[in-house]
Amino acid sequence: MVIAWLLEPLFPSLNRLHVVFEAGERDSRTSFGEELSIHLLQLGAPQRQALSTSEASGYDAVVERWARFFTRYDDPVELERLAAEDPMMALAKQTLEALSRDPEARRRAQRREDDLRLYEIELRANLERATQTGWNQGWDEGRTKGKAALLLQQLIKRFGPLPQPVLARVDAATSEQLDAWAERVLSEPSLDDVLAP
Repeated sequence: MVIAWLLEPLFPSLNRLHVVFEAGERDSRTSFGEELSIHLLQLGAPQRQALSTSEASGYDAVVERWARFFTRYDDPVELERLAAEDPMMALAKQTLEALSRDPEARRRAQRREDDLRLYEIELRANLERATQTGWNQGWDEGRTKGKAALLLQQLIKRFGPLPQPVLARVDAATSEQLDAWAERVLSEPSLDDVLAP
């Protein structure tokens, strides 16, 4: 069994706090049972459901309180409300306060936050670099294709229909080769002289 707490619903169409997926055989729908199940606790769902403590009971009330605790841990009024509703929430609030006062726990939490921020910064920088590299590469490829198309037009105007090997050679040429051939197209007497290495 896997239990995952999600800050945003993975399946917004399933407008429930607790969603259970079970593994089963495709044709007969025979289930593996609870041993192979995924429980998603969609923390964003309670706000959309407007599930209040007075409406919830039993298991739903417990899950709803934990969802409020995890999403509103930085709201002292909400933490007081939760602590008044349930002894387990009072213990969770006390534990959170104790951890907040512990310098070593605060240092570890701060380091984790800093590491996450650094990871996000590096991720954005890598994405920007990859985008720029892709853009540059696309730009260079486009320029080369444009040069090849222009050279082919000039060669056809000057020498008439071109054999397939010449078309393939121009298509596979580098930008530098195309530049050299374009300079020769007006001065060299034959197609072989234009495309000489």
